[in-house]
Amino acid sequence: MTTSQTHLMGRIGGAITKLRNFVVNSLFVLVLVFLVIAALSTCQSVSVPSNSALLINPKGLLVEERSYPDALQDLLQSGPRQIDFNDILTAITRAKTDPDIKLIVLDVDELYGISPARASRVGAALSSFRESGKKVVSFAKYYDQSQYYLASFSDALYMHPMGQIVLQGFGSYSLYFNELLSNFDVNVHIFRVGEYKSAVEPLLRNDMSEASRQASEVLYNDLWQHMIGEVANNRSLQVHDIDAYAQQLPTLVKATNGDMARAALESNLVDELLTSDQVRVRIADDVGVDATGEGFNGIDYNAYLAATAPGALSSGSDNIAVLVAQGPIMLDGPPGQVASADELNRLIRQARYNKKIKALVVRIDSPGGGQLASELIRQELELFQLSGRPVVASFGSVAASGGYWIAATADEIVAEATTITGSIGIFSYLTTFEDTLKRYGIHTDGVGSTDNVIGIDPLVGVSDDMAQILQSSVERGYEQFVQLVARGRNKTPEEIEYVAQGRVWSGAAALDLGLVDSVGGLNDALARAAEVAGLEDYRTIRLTPQIDPRQQFLAELMQTVGPNLLPHLVPNTWSDNPKSVFGRVTTSLNQARVFNDPGKLYAYCLSCPTTQP
Repeated sequence: MTTSQTHLMGRIGGAITKLRNFVVNSLFVLVLVFLVIAALSTCQSVSVPSNSALLINPKGLLVEERSYPDALQDLLQSGPRQIDFNDILTAITRAKTDPDIKLIVLDVDELYGISPARASRVGAALSSFRESGKKVVSFAKYYDQSQYYLASFSDALYMHPMGQIVLQGFGSYSLYFNELLSNFDVNVHIFRVGEYKSAVEPLLRNDMSEASRQASEVLYNDLWQHMIGEVANNRSLQVHDIDAYAQQLPTLVKATNGDMARAALESNLVDELLTSDQVRVRIADDVGVDATGEGFNGIDYNAYLAATAPGALSSGSDNIAVLVAQGPIMLDGPPGQVASADELNRLIRQARYNKKIKALVVRIDSPGGGQLASELIRQELELFQLSGRPVVASFGSVAASGGYWIAATADEIVAEATTITGSIGIFSYLTTFEDTLKRYGIHTDGVGSTDNVIGIDPLVGVSDDMAQILQSSVERGYEQFVQLVARGRNKTPEEIEYVAQGRVWSGAAALDLGLVDSVGGLNDALARAAEVAGLEDYRTIRLTPQIDPRQQFLAELMQTVGPNLLPHLVPNTWSDNPKSVFGRVTTSLNQARVFNDPGKLYAYCLSCPTTQP
């Protein structure tokens, strides 16, 4: 390369560097401006208009508890916003007795992560709101199954004339990699206990085993029957009407010349087909118009929560603490995204040393994870119990395998009817590539002072001794799991063995089998904790991870400006929808994070549906 060419390349490189710095700095200034505007707007006082509508229009992924990663980084990246499940419940509960709120408008167009358990709990709150003599109206351009399930709890249910409702039922389909791994000579070493422990089947088989198929059919049929039963009751229809709509949708759509909205209307799944403008006019007839004269007189639920925030509570002596264990169970990791044993145990100890806390409710929404991490959490909960105070486990959407393990010896377990639970089983798996290397002429040889030098080496293999150790450890772990459940549920190991072996159950089935004590939500668990602790007057406090104040401030601002700012800054490949291709790939990659237990032993339900990020 000549000197002139070198100088030219240098000038081009310098120009690119300057352009990059300009873009980054401009982006930073733009973000800063939005944050300042949001900060100023949040400082303004908010009041609830009289005779108004409460607009519940969450946009993002519904979670038990929001996590607080690097907020500015999240602001610059495209991903699903997290919607705190309890914020929605709190807004509905407050509005029930608020004389200024006349009705609720439910807009679920951009809400995801609505598991059957969450839909049922929000639905119960909406039903209680309606019992006060107030009205609930729902509207969406399109309803997926979970969105429709939630919207069915409304007095009036509207949909766009070009919308559709598809009730596809419940089920799951997995990718099976056995043939692919064989093609590349990858060796998979599996150690497991439990006839129904299907977590490792995708590595062992090219299809679903009969035992796994049987268990899944029972589980998904339970969930389906529960959902269509509630929808039928909400819509004053028969259960077979809802089931027929799902089963015969092609025939119904053909009869309406492909008009899916008309098919839903004629099946009485919606009350009217209206455009957004028509719905706004309809609502304005009840509550009046807003200051602009273009919308209805209302307030969105985030502003409503801010406007109705209670003052400082008195420091009473009787408290019940609520702790959320959400996501895969790991020894350590970001709170909210994983159930970190280190962080959860710190919070449990904090509750144990606080004598004003008279009971602890653990809200579990987890498919499990590492056996060691699960046991560490369970042991810390048992120490709280040994201090003379009760622990009540409250199961959310999923509380299976390790999620069940940590609750095994709780004083009581309260599950939602549609909770996915059980999966009492242990497994270990390793992948090694020694045969893959041999295919390409790469060989391994060496010496060691003992036969265990190799142990576990992905490029060498697994020694016979190590294989024996792992299988024995898995069998011991499974035995320990069964014994813990038997002790906690006051049953014999033989009785638990009958319903264990890795099989997954619905919450309603788990009640019949004695794996849980009652069916209900978080409020029911709080009531049971108060009863066991002998409390009549108490307040609830939440145990939350320590959050850097600056990080929390930025996260709150992100929740305010994110929906408007992100689309203009970064192409949204995720579309805030975990059901998209990118969302499903990311979910699969996130699942792989859990397999880092130092003992290689896992109590994890890989086949359990999960909506966690």
